[in-house]
Amino acid sequence: MAIEAVIFDLDGTLTQPFLDFDKIRAEMGLARDAGPILETLEGLPEPERRRCLELLRLREAEAVDNSCLNPGARDALATLRAQGIPVAILTRNTQDNARRVLRRHDLTVDLVLGREEGPLKPDPRGVFTICRRLKSEPKKTLFVGDYLHDMLCAVAAGAIPVLLMSHSNAEAFRQHASFAIESLGEIMAIVRDYG
Repeated sequence: MAIEAVIFDLDGTLTQPFLDFDKIRAEMGLARDAGPILETLEGLPEPERRRCLELLRLREAEAVDNSCLNPGARDALATLRAQGIPVAILTRNTQDNARRVLRRHDLTVDLVLGREEGPLKPDPRGVFTICRRLKSEPKKTLFVGDYLHDMLCAVAAGAIPVLLMSHSNAEAFRQHASFAIESLGEIMAIVRDYG
């Protein structure tokens, strides 16, 4: 069974981790254990929600401006596309920020889906949307990410979860992954050997 497409998470996967979510929660006045920021903000009253979203927007813009690619990211994207395998980004960040990262690093992908376009990971609908647009089947699509949301999203969609072991809690997420990799350069071996 040949791989038909590869989906990448953005922050912490294609780019090195920059956002400190515990620090952002503290700046917003949220408890450290408040849970995922975007979901937590949904429950806040306006204008508190607007204030927090603006702070998040500023921190995400800083992350774009300071973004560095993870080792192997550029080669993995270029090699996949050269072999005719479509590449997409599915991120909880905004589509605009993802496109700015791509421009900053002169990268090309076939599709970018940001948080504006549907339910957030770990909801699987982003994977279904990407697969429909790229004409791939989820079961023949790799989803490469560094966090639990990525793995759960891939599993729920029936895609193949690939965990980049860069997150400090990566070992806890490993049970949800079909593959665990230390570098994005390992993606091509998975594509070559899968099936």
